[in-house]
Amino acid sequence: MSSPFQLSFFNTLARWLNPPPKRPSSQPRVPRESNQDLHLLWRDIRTQFFPESSEIDSYVVCWSRRRQRRVLASCHIERREVHVAQELAHEDHQRWLGPVLYHEMCHAVLGKSVTRRSGKRLWHGPEFKNLLRRHPLTPALEDWMRHGGWLSAVRSHRARATAAKRRTRLRT
Repeated sequence: MSSPFQLSFFNTLARWLNPPPKRPSSQPRVPRESNQDLHLLWRDIRTQFFPESSEIDSYVVCWSRRRQRRVLASCHIERREVHVAQELAHEDHQRWLGPVLYHEMCHAVLGKSVTRRSGKRLWHGPEFKNLLRRHPLTPALEDWMRHGGWLSAVRSHRARATAAKRRTRLRT
């Protein structure tokens, strides 16, 4: 008889040896479009903090399609896209959109020129932290996250989504 450890080890080994197929490169990525409100906020922040970096106005700034747990937003430099967690769309959490977009804008401004150590990019290295200090709400955002604000936003977003699904099922 095999132990649960042996079964999980062999299942893990099988997944490692046979990874799921990747999306074929012949299938193009579906292009995203900017959310108008997010893009206007992005441009306002850029003109206020980085007036010389108008090239980042071409970034697509949109809501993420995925449910988030840890990531408030992400910046994809090669694709020139910024995805913002839908959990921040609720009116209780919209005040954090400015500092979150500013954080991602710092990534866009620095691009791939960030410091390297041992061959890896330090995305949150010294240059990034110096830029981040320029936004006045960065300490408040970090405090909100440290004291469970983000976790609360995620939970309340999921609760609202679940309630909306129930209402839809009851109507049909």
